[in-house]
Amino acid sequence: MINKKKVLGYVMVGALGLNMLGATSTFAAEKETSNKTHSSSRVEASVSHDKTTVNIELKKLQTEAKKLNIKVDGKKADVLKKEIEECQNLHKQAKKLGLEPDGKTPDTLKKEIEECQTLQKQAKKLGLKPDGKTLGTLKKEIEEYQTLQKQAKKLGLKVDGKTLSILKIEVQQHLKL
Repeated sequence: MINKKKVLGYVMVGALGLNMLGATSTFAAEKETSNKTHSSSRVEASVSHDKTTVNIELKKLQTEAKKLNIKVDGKKADVLKKEIEECQNLHKQAKKLGLEPDGKTPDTLKKEIEECQTLQKQAKKLGLKPDGKTLGTLKKEIEEYQTLQKQAKKLGLKVDGKTLSILKIEVQQHLKL
């Protein structure tokens, strides 16, 4: 009987030991799974936070772009940033040239700036002062000056180096004769 009791005791201790070992490994596995879940949720929360930040930034950029008449459909944040920066530079150039940039698309603004720069160069070649004049005024003065130059040449007058007002006076005086 002693042998049976000893054997039974060893079996019970073994079974109890195996039971405890199983419980420990189960607890460790649960703890590891729990850590992975918490870690996973932290990563998901971080990614979610990053997406939210990106979405907020994109919305701000879209709002700013719309104010500058830039099309925003399907454009990413980096593209919008670049286009906004370019458009702001166009606005600065336009204002320096005396143009009103508000309410114009970037393409329209580029065309007006190029036209204005061309007209200013042409005006300077003709001896006209383009500073502070609108596009319309500059166009009229250039056309008027070119017309007066043609008239003066037909009348045999020298036109080189004469201002618009002097040329007007000379052409009028010659026509009165």
